[in-house]
Amino acid sequence: MPDVALLALVLAAIVIGYFLGWRDQKKRAAKGSGRLSQEYFTGLNYLINEQTEEAIDVFIKAIDLNSDTVETYLALGSLFSKRGEVEKSIRIHQDLLARPSLTSTQSLQVQLALSANYAYAGLLDRAEAILVDLGSQEHALQSQALKQLLRIYEQQNDWSKAADVAERLRRGHGEQYAVLLAHYYCEQSELALQGNDRVTARRLIRQAFSRDKNSVRASLMLGQLEFDEGSYKESIKVLQRISSQNIRFLPLALPVMQKAFEYSGGSRSYTAFLGRCLNERPATAVIIAMTHQLKSESGEEAAIRFLSDQLNRHPTLRGLNELISFRNSDQAVFSEKLLMLIKNLTSRLVDLKPVYSCSSCGFSGKQLHWQCPRCHQWGTVQPIQGFEGE
Repeated sequence: MPDVALLALVLAAIVIGYFLGWRDQKKRAAKGSGRLSQEYFTGLNYLINEQTEEAIDVFIKAIDLNSDTVETYLALGSLFSKRGEVEKSIRIHQDLLARPSLTSTQSLQVQLALSANYAYAGLLDRAEAILVDLGSQEHALQSQALKQLLRIYEQQNDWSKAADVAERLRRGHGEQYAVLLAHYYCEQSELALQGNDRVTARRLIRQAFSRDKNSVRASLMLGQLEFDEGSYKESIKVLQRISSQNIRFLPLALPVMQKAFEYSGGSRSYTAFLGRCLNERPATAVIIAMTHQLKSESGEEAAIRFLSDQLNRHPTLRGLNELISFRNSDQAVFSEKLLMLIKNLTSRLVDLKPVYSCSSCGFSGKQLHWQCPRCHQWGTVQPIQGFEGE
């Protein structure tokens, strides 16, 4: 039994037949021939029997292309592409481009479809060549061409060219590309840091902030950069912004902040900062960080009381795991054997659970991706909250 895609192809063939019949009706009186309809039914028979190669040949031969059939051919090519038969889709679009009767708009549509075929087939250089040309012209489909070109540059990790294209789109579509641009500049900054070019890295981070002042990623990068250069107070100042930018990402900044406060002699100030964060959003990482601060400042008993109280109000696996880690005989409630069993169980649960999830498509994993691997949206992957998360 043919699958859904094949049935869709048959439907497309029927639509083609409608146009053929409509056009052929005018020709029959003058020519007295039913050749076109015969070729159509031959092609349909091939398609039903899944002889798609032969069907394409017949349809291309049968149709004298005009403005009525271009959309049908584009639909047929799209169906082949979705079916995974990209070579057949390329054949259709290349044949369309060879026809002199295409309007300028139709030519643009076919070129966009062909570039998508090339990209799907991994022929990124061919796709790029078409899209660069289309993107340089002023026409109704220019933005669509630039968006497809943007995806090509993302696949190639060519962040400089991606930023140039996104800047052009931003000028025409407002600030919807601001977050995207901030990530592109951060990607370039990371490459500069890998080459130990800190001057260029700073400049690119500034560009990221110029496009998205609430870029958590840029704050994390700049905070780490300041810390590495010994500017501990400046590092603290930058990283503290994250609590107002998006406090869900604050746990990523805490390890560097703790060291920066320690090296600058401001441990008490770090404790006060954690207290303010707890009042706003009692994330598990903040609770655990405060627990460690209390342990060093006031002793283990005070730390255990604080952590137990927080877990009663905000229970999480990570918090429970941290509580079990304490070894104070006066506070022991469980036998050592049972305690270790719970400890091992909760440790395994924490290790297996994803840490980040995408708010756009639901993708989850243990590694932070600034661009979601599944839906390719930027800045939508965030730390998971709740009992099994932060």
